[in-house]
Order: sequence, then C-alpha cells, then structure tokens
Amino acid sequence: MLDFFKALAYNADSPLVFNSVLFFILFTAFYGVYINFFERIRVRNILLLAFSLYFYYKISGFFVILLVLMATSDFFLGKAIFNSKTDSRKRWFMAISIIVNLGALCYYKYTNFFIQSWFGLQGVESPILLNIVMPVGISFFVFKSLSYIFDLNREMIEEPENNYLDYVLYVSFFPNILAGPISKARNLLPQFKQQFVLTEEMIGKAIFLILTGAFKKVFIADYLAGNFVDRVFDGPNFFTGFENLMASFGAMIQIYADFSGYTDIVIGIALLLGIVVEPNFNKPFLAKNITDFWRRWHMTLAQWLNEYLFYPLTYNLRSLKKLGVIIAVFVTFFVSGFWHGASWTYVLWGCSHGLALIWDIVSEGMRDGIKKVIPKNIYGFFSVFLTFLFLSLSVVLFKSGDLKTAGMVYGKIFTDLNFSLAGQWISLYSKPFMLMVLAMALHFTPMTWNNYLVARYSKMSVGMKAVLAFIAILIIYQAYSSDALPFVYLEF
Repeated sequence: MLDFFKALAYNADSPLVFNSVLFFILFTAFYGVYINFFERIRVRNILLLAFSLYFYYKISGFFVILLVLMATSDFFLGKAIFNSKTDSRKRWFMAISIIVNLGALCYYKYTNFFIQSWFGLQGVESPILLNIVMPVGISFFVFKSLSYIFDLNREMIEEPENNYLDYVLYVSFFPNILAGPISKARNLLPQFKQQFVLTEEMIGKAIFLILTGAFKKVFIADYLAGNFVDRVFDGPNFFTGFENLMASFGAMIQIYADFSGYTDIVIGIALLLGIVVEPNFNKPFLAKNITDFWRRWHMTLAQWLNEYLFYPLTYNLRSLKKLGVIIAVFVTFFVSGFWHGASWTYVLWGCSHGLALIWDIVSEGMRDGIKKVIPKNIYGFFSVFLTFLFLSLSVVLFKSGDLKTAGMVYGKIFTDLNFSLAGQWISLYSKPFMLMVLAMALHFTPMTWNNYLVARYSKMSVGMKAVLAFIAILIIYQAYSSDALPFVYLEF
C-alpha cells in the first residue's frame, strides 16, 4: 500500500510521461469516471481540471502552484483589460501580463544562460551557477495564456472568461500543456462550455492517432536515437564525415518522428475527452522551401509567432517595405530559436531558418524564372531535396548540446566526406538505414491514404478495433524499453 501511494506522489527521478505504463493506468482510471459525467458540463470540467493539475504535479512537482498563480494573474488581468475605458489602461494591464509571464519564463529558463553569456563575453568562465529548476512546459503554457491576453486586447475575444475554473483548465489542460500544440483561448475555451459529442468514429480516430504516435516514437524515434544518431552526436570525431552526414539526416527524421508522434498521442487523448486540438504537422518533408516548411512544421507555434509577433512587426515597419518584412522575419526566428532553448545552438538554429526565409523573399523572382525553363517535376524534386538537405544540416545545431559539438559535426561533414564509404555504412547500420528509408516512404505517402486508413479503422466493429489495437500494442511493447527516451520537446 505504501508503494502505491509513493507511485502517486511526485518523483523527480521518475516524472509522469504519456508513454509510460503509469500514465496508462491513471488515465484509464480517470477516464472510467470521466465518461460517466460526460454530459454534465460543470462536473466534467472539474474532473478535467483536477486530473490536469494532478498530471502537472506528477511531472513537475510543486511548480503546479506557479502554474495556478500565473493562470490566476491572467484571469484577473483579462477582466481588467476588458473593463478598461482607455487604450492606455488596456496597454498598461497587458504590459503587466507580459512582464509576469515572460518574467517567469526568463527567470526559470534563461537566468543561468544570461549569466554565463555575460562572463563569456569577458573571456572568463562564470563563477556563478544558480540552482534553478525549469518548470516543465513553461514555454508552452506561457504562450497559451498570453494568447488570451493579446486576443482580449485586440478584441478578438468578445468578452473575458468569467469562470475561473474554466480558465485554469484552459491553461493547465493536460494533453497539450507540456509540448503543445499551442491552443489559443478563442479555440479551446469555448469547447469547455459546450456539450461534448463523442461518436464511434471519434473514438476510432483517437485510438488510431495514439497507436500511430506510439509507433513513431518507439519504433522510429527511439530506435534511431539509441542505435545510431546519439552515438554520432556523442562523439562526432570518432565517426567519418559520411556517418556524420547520415546522422544529421537521421536526427531530422528522429526529431520529426518524436515530436509528431507526441502530437498524435495528445491529439488522440484530447479527442477521447471530446476536445478537438489543432494539428501541428502536415508532412513537413514535402516542403519545397523553408517558408513552406514552416507552414507544415510545428504549425501552432508558427501561427502564434506570425499572429502576435511577425504581423505586428511588419505593420510597424511597413514604411520600410520589403526591408521591413526582412527585419520582421529575422527577429521572429531569432525569438523562435531563443524560445526553443537557453543555448546559442538554438539561437543560431533559429537565425539560420530566418536567413533561409529571407532568401525565399529576395530570390522569389529568380526562382520564378527558373521554374519557366525547368520541368515542373524536376524543379519540385530538387526543391524538396535541397530543402531537406538544409533542414538536416541546420538540425545539427538543434541536436548538438553545444557549439563545440556542432562544430565537430560540421567539420567532419565538410572536410571528411567520402561517399565511397556508403556501402560499408549501410552494411554496418542496416537496420537504422532501413528504418530511415521506411520513415521517409511513409512520410511521402499521400494524405488520402492516411485518411482512408483512419476512416476504415473508425468504421470497424468494436471487437475488430480492439483486436487490431491489441496487436498493435503488443508489437509496440516488444520494441519498448524501460530506458525509453523522453519526448524531445519536453525540455522546451
């Protein structure tokens, strides 16, 4: 009995994650109660809130108090903004919200980074390193809450949320609190007021998404990371330039499979609860340029940055015309990189994507000319290939723990690249290679195929759904390890 209560308490060495057996047990127990109150809106929302706060406690301990305090702050600031008679007072209350949210984010996530960078500029190692633990998911729930404040200020939301518990539920909603998708208040809050409808098709789609997400995570992401990618990035100088190049390809596939797998799981869980959460990916490796890539990758973050940073910047810089757009693009992606992590590798990764988008802007006329003289299929193939090559090279910054490691990987790729070693590498790493090929093949299948499979599974009988789900779980379980890696985006 004592061990049971210990399992229910927060353990910093074993936080609760979606791909754990404990989460499956807890969610199943919660869902058995939840589904019985599905039609009683107030009770249903209270149950959701209680489980969401407990879930966050299990993964981040007493930082759940910080979460509630920040949500409470914006709940009342939102009312103050709405009731303000002048624009200046609205801006004043919005500024308070920005200071509270970004102040907490900067303190927990960037304090040591700023200290180390300050001493680094002076050429000495930082003598100070504060013992600051970052609350899991703070980057995401800060952006969720700020979207509510910004939309109220812009009158995109007609009136403030009057139910305190519903607002805390919006900020803490457990499926997307840790790593998105970043739901806006105007999309998620109204759903808590409605009578949920849960059909057999919705349940079928939810289970299908959860299983495919688990497959991506366990079979593709974790296997590639553990059996090839992480080995190279842990010691790039011990591998050839070709192996470093293949590891950069593998890293891009691994991060996509990990993050999109996570997204599939949480969208499926939300759908089981009767809630529709926005999609976050749309076959990003089909992108023909980096602008197109950001319409397909981490779409809710890209939309958030576009709506609340890029468009206001371009409006304020409109007198500069194209130069104003270029400045806004670079600032937006500098912020995007910095948002991802307190490291210069993330900042440079964001800047590299900003520069790539600027290239898309300035080269538009030239590319239009090339399209006229090159067959469409050939142009499309090389566009997709070169875009993926850029993504794989830039992800070295994202994957590396520091600039030194990134420099070693780039050094190997650009000074020691020997394609004659390809056959030897394929022989030595045949399983990771075949998995990379399989992942890309699945990625390039038409979306209609995926929609067809979802529809077919959703229309099956309950018994057939259960049998296929059981078989899928058995297969995934065979590949699951007790040392399974945490989801990549949980660290952001």
